[in-house]
Amino acid sequence: MKKMILLTLFGSLLFFAHSRITFSESNIMSMLTKHDAKALSGDTSACDDFASDLAVSLTAESAKGRWEVEGGKDEMCGYLKEASAALTVLHVSTSSDFNDVIITRSGFPWMTAEVHYKQRTTITASNLPQITSESDDVVQLKRTLTGLKIQSVKSHATGGI
Repeated sequence: MKKMILLTLFGSLLFFAHSRITFSESNIMSMLTKHDAKALSGDTSACDDFASDLAVSLTAESAKGRWEVEGGKDEMCGYLKEASAALTVLHVSTSSDFNDVIITRSGFPWMTAEVHYKQRTTITASNLPQITSESDDVVQLKRTLTGLKIQSVKSHATGGI
Protein backbone atom coordinates (compact mmCIF):
# COMPACT_ATOMS: atom_id res chain seq x y z
CA MET A 1 0.00 0.00 0.00
CA LYS A 2 2.83 2.36 0.91
CA LYS A 3 4.56 1.54 -2.37
CA MET A 4 1.37 2.32 -4.32
CA ILE A 5 1.01 5.71 -2.59
CA LEU A 6 4.66 6.58 -3.33
CA LEU A 7 4.29 5.55 -7.00
CA THR A 8 1.12 7.63 -7.31
CA LEU A 9 2.82 10.61 -5.69
CA PHE A 10 5.89 10.23 -7.90
CA GLY A 11 3.73 9.91 -11.04
CA SER A 12 1.77 13.01 -10.05
CA LEU A 13 4.98 14.98 -9.51
CA LEU A 14 6.31 13.90 -12.91
CA PHE A 15 3.05 14.87 -14.59
CA PHE A 16 3.10 18.26 -12.84
CA ALA A 17 6.77 18.84 -13.78
CA HIS A 18 6.03 17.94 -17.40
CA SER A 19 3.14 20.43 -17.40
CA ARG A 20 5.37 23.14 -15.98
CA ILE A 21 8.03 22.56 -18.66
CA THR A 22 5.50 22.18 -21.49
CA PHE A 23 3.77 25.45 -20.65
CA SER A 24 6.90 27.46 -19.87
CA GLU A 25 7.20 30.72 -21.80
CA SER A 26 10.37 29.57 -23.56
CA ASN A 27 8.78 26.30 -24.74
CA ILE A 28 5.55 27.96 -25.89
CA MET A 29 7.34 30.75 -27.74
CA SER A 30 9.73 28.26 -29.33
CA MET A 31 6.76 26.25 -30.59
CA LEU A 32 4.92 29.33 -31.89
CA THR A 33 8.07 30.71 -33.57
CA LYS A 34 8.73 27.39 -35.32
CA HIS A 35 5.09 27.20 -36.37
CA ASP A 36 5.22 30.74 -37.77
CA ALA A 37 8.39 29.95 -39.73
CA LYS A 38 6.85 26.76 -41.18
CA ALA A 39 3.61 28.56 -42.06
CA LEU A 40 5.36 31.45 -43.83
CA SER A 41 7.74 29.19 -45.72
CA GLY A 42 4.99 26.99 -47.14
CA ASP A 43 5.90 23.94 -45.06
CA THR A 44 2.68 21.89 -45.04
CA SER A 45 3.61 20.38 -41.67
CA ALA A 46 2.46 23.68 -40.13
CA CYS A 47 -1.08 22.24 -40.32
CA ASP A 48 0.03 19.39 -38.06
CA ASP A 49 0.37 21.95 -35.25
CA PHE A 50 -3.40 22.52 -35.28
CA ALA A 51 -5.89 20.48 -33.28
CA SER A 52 -8.60 18.78 -35.33
CA ASP A 53 -11.22 20.97 -33.60
CA LEU A 54 -9.38 24.22 -34.37
CA ALA A 55 -11.43 27.44 -34.23
CA VAL A 56 -10.08 30.37 -36.25
CA SER A 57 -11.01 34.05 -36.43
CA LEU A 58 -8.59 36.23 -38.39
CA THR A 59 -9.19 39.82 -39.46
CA ALA A 60 -6.84 42.16 -41.25
CA GLU A 61 -7.20 45.81 -42.14
CA SER A 62 -5.02 47.52 -44.69
CA ALA A 63 -5.18 50.42 -47.12
CA LYS A 64 -6.89 48.10 -49.62
CA GLY A 65 -9.68 47.08 -47.25
CA ARG A 66 -10.58 44.45 -44.72
CA TRP A 67 -10.59 40.67 -45.02
CA GLU A 68 -11.56 37.86 -42.69
CA VAL A 69 -10.91 34.15 -42.30
CA GLU A 70 -13.19 32.20 -40.00
CA GLY A 71 -13.73 28.50 -39.58
CA GLY A 72 -11.69 25.50 -38.60
CA LYS A 73 -8.60 23.58 -39.54
CA ASP A 74 -9.51 23.24 -43.23
CA GLU A 75 -10.01 26.99 -43.64
CA MET A 76 -6.78 27.81 -41.79
CA CYS A 77 -4.70 25.32 -43.76
CA GLY A 78 -6.21 26.63 -47.02
CA TYR A 79 -5.35 30.19 -46.01
CA LEU A 80 -1.77 29.20 -45.12
CA LYS A 81 -1.38 27.38 -48.45
CA GLU A 82 -2.52 30.45 -50.41
CA ALA A 83 -0.43 32.90 -48.38
CA SER A 84 2.74 30.83 -48.58
CA ALA A 85 2.27 30.31 -52.33
CA ALA A 86 2.14 34.07 -52.85
CA LEU A 87 5.23 34.56 -50.69
CA THR A 88 7.08 31.83 -52.59
CA VAL A 89 6.23 33.29 -56.00
CA LEU A 90 7.51 36.71 -54.90
CA HIS A 91 10.73 35.23 -53.43
CA VAL A 92 10.30 37.11 -50.18
CA SER A 93 12.08 36.91 -46.88
CA THR A 94 10.17 37.35 -43.65
CA SER A 95 11.01 38.11 -40.06
CA SER A 96 8.67 38.15 -37.09
CA ASP A 97 8.97 39.53 -33.59
CA PHE A 98 6.73 38.53 -30.69
CA ASN A 99 6.22 41.09 -27.91
CA ASP A 100 4.08 41.64 -24.80
CA VAL A 101 3.63 37.90 -24.26
CA ILE A 102 1.13 36.91 -21.56
CA ILE A 103 0.52 33.22 -20.83
CA THR A 104 -2.46 32.12 -18.76
CA ARG A 105 -2.32 28.43 -17.86
CA SER A 106 -5.47 26.53 -16.85
CA GLY A 107 -6.80 23.05 -16.18
CA PHE A 108 -4.90 21.53 -13.28
CA PRO A 109 -2.20 20.49 -13.81
CA TRP A 110 -2.12 22.82 -16.76
CA MET A 111 -3.74 21.09 -19.67
CA THR A 112 -4.34 24.30 -21.64
CA ALA A 113 -2.86 27.76 -21.95
CA GLU A 114 -4.04 30.98 -23.53
CA VAL A 115 -1.24 33.03 -25.05
CA HIS A 116 -1.69 36.75 -25.80
CA TYR A 117 1.02 38.52 -27.80
CA LYS A 118 1.70 41.20 -30.34
CA GLN A 119 3.41 40.09 -33.53
CA ARG A 120 5.23 42.29 -35.98
CA THR A 121 6.07 40.69 -39.32
CA THR A 122 8.26 42.33 -41.94
CA ILE A 123 8.28 41.06 -45.51
CA THR A 124 10.99 42.08 -47.94
CA ALA A 125 11.33 41.24 -51.63
CA SER A 126 13.35 42.64 -54.47
CA ASN A 127 11.50 45.20 -56.58
CA LEU A 128 8.85 45.68 -53.86
CA PRO A 129 8.66 48.05 -50.93
CA GLN A 130 9.08 46.55 -47.48
CA ILE A 131 5.74 45.45 -45.99
CA THR A 132 5.10 45.46 -42.25
CA SER A 133 2.10 43.94 -40.53
CA GLU A 134 1.27 44.13 -36.83
CA SER A 135 -1.23 41.90 -35.10
CA ASP A 136 -2.75 41.30 -31.68
CA ASP A 137 -3.10 37.56 -31.30
CA VAL A 138 -4.71 35.18 -28.84
CA VAL A 139 -3.81 31.52 -29.23
CA GLN A 140 -5.29 28.69 -27.15
CA LEU A 141 -2.93 25.73 -26.77
CA LYS A 142 -3.78 22.31 -25.45
CA ARG A 143 -1.49 19.59 -24.22
CA THR A 144 -1.82 16.25 -25.98
CA LEU A 145 0.09 12.99 -25.90
CA THR A 146 2.05 14.15 -28.95
CA GLY A 147 2.82 17.65 -27.62
CA LEU A 148 1.19 21.05 -27.84
CA LYS A 149 -1.58 21.66 -30.37
CA ILE A 150 -3.12 24.97 -31.36
CA GLN A 151 -6.80 24.79 -30.43
CA SER A 152 -7.90 28.29 -31.40
CA VAL A 153 -6.46 31.39 -33.05
CA LYS A 154 -7.88 34.91 -32.87
CA SER A 155 -5.92 37.61 -34.65
CA HIS A 156 -6.51 41.20 -35.62
CA ALA A 157 -3.86 42.58 -37.95
CA THR A 158 -3.16 46.01 -39.40
CA GLY A 159 -0.77 47.07 -42.11
CA GLY A 160 0.40 44.75 -44.83
CA ILE A 161 -0.56 45.11 -48.45
